[in-house]
Amino acid sequence: MDYEDILIALKSGNVPKNGTRDLCMGREKEVEEFERLLDKVDNDERAIVKFVNGEFGAGKSFFLKVVEEMAFEKNFVVSWITLSNDIPFNKIDVVYKNIAKNLKCKTGTSLDHIIDRWITGLKMMAFEESSNPQKQNEIVRENLYADLAETRLHANSFAIAIENYNRLMNEEDYQTAAYVKAWLRGDSNIPFTEKRKFGVKGDVTKENAINFLEALSIFVKSIGYAGLLVLIDEAEFIMNLHTKKLRDIAYNYIRDIYDNCNLGKFQNTLFLFAGTPELFENDKKGIPTYEALDDRLKNVLNTDLADMRKPIFDLKGFSEADLKEIAGKLTIMHEEAYKWNASDKINPILDDVVAIHVENAGLTGGKVTPRTFIRSFISILDTVQQNQSFFKKSSDILEIFREQENSAKDLNFDEIDEFDDDW
Repeated sequence: MDYEDILIALKSGNVPKNGTRDLCMGREKEVEEFERLLDKVDNDERAIVKFVNGEFGAGKSFFLKVVEEMAFEKNFVVSWITLSNDIPFNKIDVVYKNIAKNLKCKTGTSLDHIIDRWITGLKMMAFEESSNPQKQNEIVRENLYADLAETRLHANSFAIAIENYNRLMNEEDYQTAAYVKAWLRGDSNIPFTEKRKFGVKGDVTKENAINFLEALSIFVKSIGYAGLLVLIDEAEFIMNLHTKKLRDIAYNYIRDIYDNCNLGKFQNTLFLFAGTPELFENDKKGIPTYEALDDRLKNVLNTDLADMRKPIFDLKGFSEADLKEIAGKLTIMHEEAYKWNASDKINPILDDVVAIHVENAGLTGGKVTPRTFIRSFISILDTVQQNQSFFKKSSDILEIFREQENSAKDLNFDEIDEFDDDW
């Protein structure tokens, strides 16, 4: 694991590409619950929808990355999309296209890779059963047809296209085979004459996109994966849609997915939406404006006690103990990355650093957000490591830190980052 890359990403306010599970502290209950949910999706063929609620900088994207790493370890196929002008949730066909486009598994990326890897596996099994090429092709077709049986029930054209993809590859018609995979990904710019060659009509539309998504989720399970994880970040973008009608369409698609999961139309799928409190609480543009969805998600108990089994769970700010644990981990990583003794310099002032953060957060009525603390603490480590001769005693470090905190309060990093919430 490259600790320097991780530290640079964290200091920049970004989610590291790898290693988030090891850094996920203060979220033990949440991690434990998602371990359970992923196992339930895999073993019980369940489909589940969950929502993460957290302020900017609370670690929503970071937590999604943790769940992604957990899912890869359990052999899930994962797709991560971030809602934006280019991916608005009121256009469910566009959402499907981006989910299909962003598919990943632990062995590679793309729907193309997943399909080709599966068919290659079928061919290897056929090769072991027979030395006759004609018989091998027959065995592959039979097994392929059997694996697609349940997929066919949700989107028959999806299954037909994959069957014909195998045929076209055997016939060495690679151009049309490429069109098949593009069509499965939702590409609508494929000539009718080409679609006719692989037995389909039409395209992925807003009317059939959820059926295609259901078929995709069943397909990945049927070919040997544990299931499908769909991560939907920055769901609060729905509130930026210009009219109530567009927002209602988006919220209704979420309701459709939520209900279809509960009714068993989706299988082996976990949807995880991440959004800010505004999405869940704003009565002008948020979910409360769409009663059919709000009734399904709102908390029926008025209590602050934790309940990880609610549709929505909150990512709270860090406690003092959480901050000390994270600081200790970051100090060790920094020592490894830059080959110096950070502990001797930092540990004597650690309690004071944490206390200042807790005090500053208390002035605004909240807890310390992960991003705020981590960026600040790594800045201390970087500065001290590069200027060790300047810091003769621990109080010198604390003085620099206080100056940094005063500057940060004047600049208000959280307001600057509000519209680029990588965490």
